[in-house]
Amino acid sequence: MKRIFAVTLALVIALMSYAQCFAMSEGDWDKYWKTDEAHSGITLFPGSDESERRISWYSEKESEPFVELTADGMKSPRVFHGECVETYSGDFANKVTVTGLEEGKDYTYVCVSGDYRSDEYTFNTSRGSDFTALYVTDIHISEGEDEEGDSIRYDSYLYGEVIEAAEKISDIDIVLSAGDQASRGLESEYKGLSASPAGRGITFAPAIGNHDRKGVDFRTFKNLPNEKKGGINTTYIGFDYWFVKGDTLFMVLESNNGSGIDHHAFMEAAVRANKDVKWRVCMMHHDLYSGRIPSRESENELLRLIWGPMFSEFAIDLVLLGHSHYYSVSDVLFNNKITAEIKGNDDITDAPGTVSIVSGSINHPRSGNEEEVPANDTLGYYYDNQGGQVLYNIIDFSSDSITVRSYSYDTGEQFNSLTLRKTSPSGGHPAKRIPLYQPLINLAGTVYQFFNNISVRQRLKDSGFEISLFDILFKGNR
Repeated sequence: MKRIFAVTLALVIALMSYAQCFAMSEGDWDKYWKTDEAHSGITLFPGSDESERRISWYSEKESEPFVELTADGMKSPRVFHGECVETYSGDFANKVTVTGLEEGKDYTYVCVSGDYRSDEYTFNTSRGSDFTALYVTDIHISEGEDEEGDSIRYDSYLYGEVIEAAEKISDIDIVLSAGDQASRGLESEYKGLSASPAGRGITFAPAIGNHDRKGVDFRTFKNLPNEKKGGINTTYIGFDYWFVKGDTLFMVLESNNGSGIDHHAFMEAAVRANKDVKWRVCMMHHDLYSGRIPSRESENELLRLIWGPMFSEFAIDLVLLGHSHYYSVSDVLFNNKITAEIKGNDDITDAPGTVSIVSGSINHPRSGNEEEVPANDTLGYYYDNQGGQVLYNIIDFSSDSITVRSYSYDTGEQFNSLTLRKTSPSGGHPAKRIPLYQPLINLAGTVYQFFNNISVRQRLKDSGFEISLFDILFKGNR
């Protein structure tokens, strides 16, 4: 009897260990991919602060969804009810917010809708100002032409493996994804994005990329806090949102949308609502400063006119970007002018402005052709040995510093680091001196966006999405 008990205990411990690390061989992944659980789309989004999490998942039938939450010390599960909304494809997206979370605690959750009951997943809340993020961009889960979904299956597996690689280095609290989670903006791609169990215990904060906007399904995939509603011009599938984690305010911006008036109003309100937070970090999709792709440099110049002065006005410390699929770090900038140089592996105290970082793509890395690397005056450092490697970044946040460590998934090596330190809440940010023409730039971007939304509606219609012009122009993210 003792031997049977010992063997049983060993098996239980082994299974618990497997459940925590979620590591899978490709063969195990293929088996898992055939299960309903793999395609349930369970995603853990941030709440307004560490006391909340927002959860979403898909179901084939409409029902009243709820989440059961347990933790040590709870006599019975806490139950949180939510809403069920129909997706464009005819499925349903279930959205629930859990509240009252305590710092530094492990929670286990189960998603329930109709006759579906998910597996158990565990997340933890961070304590104080210290936490660690995985920063990635252009994950590009891509639905191909094959009926078996081989493309999505492979892309999802690789993304899960990147999470596992980062977790072996540090305990990851949150994934910061700078856009293009999907290639065609389809529900099947978002299901693939959230398929890996490795990601279901980590908060996921996405920006909207230009490829996410090729479809309409990001609109029902997301469950995000403090989204800007209304405004003059928003984007049909979503807009800017903010959340606070530790001593950091994150503002996630919809850079497909050029409405400078709306973005300025959003950032002003977010900063006003969080005056006591020490660090300010923005994340959006479009690359502003790397200048890696000649055909996009004219676009970057226009975007810099809108965003550069806003980052300076609101004393943004760090901006996380994507889009170009090339890794680079800008110099320290104020109103798009260099105030301090970056050379790589830097440690800067009280930076006199904002630093922007662009990371490489997970599933569509660039080859690094030198002919595609024109000089750019604001480019401080770039990784000149990218060569099609998959890149990711681990960011350590504390009250006194932000450290970004950049890695190659292919080699396992760290190739760059950047540390920003502050001796006071204002750090080294110069006094506000915003260009006199900036309100005109913001107005011009807002007018442009109105007409751009008309062309977006036509493009969606050409792709088979029957979205009304009224919804695109006026309903938007309301």
